[in-house]
Amino acid sequence: MKRRLPPFAAVKAFEAAARHCNFQLAAEELGISASAVSHQVKALEDFIALPLFIRRNNRLILREEGKAYYQRLSVALDEIETATDALARATGRSQLTLNLFPSLADVWLIPRLGDFHQKHSDIAVRLSTSELAGDSLNREADFALVYMPRDEVPEGAPVLFSDDIVPVAAPEYLAAHGPVNSPEDLLEHTLIASLSEDEEWKFWFEAQGLSGHRQARCLELDMCSTCLKAAKEGLGIAMGRRPYLDQDLAAGHLVAPLPGVISTGYCLALVTTPRGGGLPYAPRFRNWMIAASRESEQAWAKLC
Repeated sequence: MKRRLPPFAAVKAFEAAARHCNFQLAAEELGISASAVSHQVKALEDFIALPLFIRRNNRLILREEGKAYYQRLSVALDEIETATDALARATGRSQLTLNLFPSLADVWLIPRLGDFHQKHSDIAVRLSTSELAGDSLNREADFALVYMPRDEVPEGAPVLFSDDIVPVAAPEYLAAHGPVNSPEDLLEHTLIASLSEDEEWKFWFEAQGLSGHRQARCLELDMCSTCLKAAKEGLGIAMGRRPYLDQDLAAGHLVAPLPGVISTGYCLALVTTPRGGGLPYAPRFRNWMIAASRESEQAWAKLC
């Protein structure tokens, strides 16, 4: 008897949208546009002749029927993933999943993955950039790069990056707008601020014994990586942090006009989930991540 199954792409789109309650976040996870996610969800709703979401302005709310459907689909997709993973491992095709921020994957990890594949060609690395925690993280990932207070890092989890910050600018910007010789000089410049780290400039100025930084011109952007791109374009002075800054610092695209860095007390730690702890090849990935983080530290260490 032929199965009456909805299109699998539509199922994946709905599951991601239901988990995030947001088409854009689902799109970033799936690597497609938010419009495509919306169309896939609509195709699923047409297939079952039932609306699954309440769409209200920019909000996405699961209906009761949608909640029940999501819960059952999650179990089914987990079982598909588990069965597939078990088969792949049985045939010697090793795979692991790392959960991390999308910007961290884009700026730091992806440019280095070729080195890992060259050294460990028998291990496939899958990147998950959705926001996972608790049971979801343990169920869907083997490792996670987690931003957390340094004194809360789990025992045995290596700290890959201390969250140290320092103002940076393009050399061309500093040449055109005059030297920066003291923290006070920064108040005369456009400060590029990340909405995801909205207190970092306040934190840095207070560490310098200064207040009133809000009197400076400010350009606010969404992410740390976007702020660094704006600084490279000469739009102002951004707050640099590891590991987002490492490559631009080493290449000379950005420089720190003032010496010294300030520690926020946070870090990025490599956490192994219970699922990942059972992988016989997990130590190889863990050791490679530690080595890669140390290699990218050289240019940064000159500022400390």
